[in-house]
Amino acid sequence: MAERIYLQHSVTRETSAVGTGFSWPACLLGPFWAVMRRLWRVALLMVAVDVLLSVIGLAGVTADLASLVLSIAFAAYCGMNGNKWHRQALERKGFVAL
Repeated sequence: MAERIYLQHSVTRETSAVGTGFSWPACLLGPFWAVMRRLWRVALLMVAVDVLLSVIGLAGVTADLASLVLSIAFAAYCGMNGNKWHRQALERKGFVAL
């Protein structure tokens, strides 16, 4: 089981737990995961990259394969960084690690 980092808001004392390591929801759900976490910029960036990769895939068979490989690589990148992005967003809102 993945470890968690607990963050607490310095004013409201609200506590939030953020996982460490790979984030399967960020990998598999992409922009939907980002919207659920209220990571608006990340969600927009994910949608933009997904649209770009889809457009590349329309160019032909070779481009379609390249688009698939790049989509998988981008999903893995999102999974590797998802929890970090979530933690950083909470820290910008005033949360500090316990």
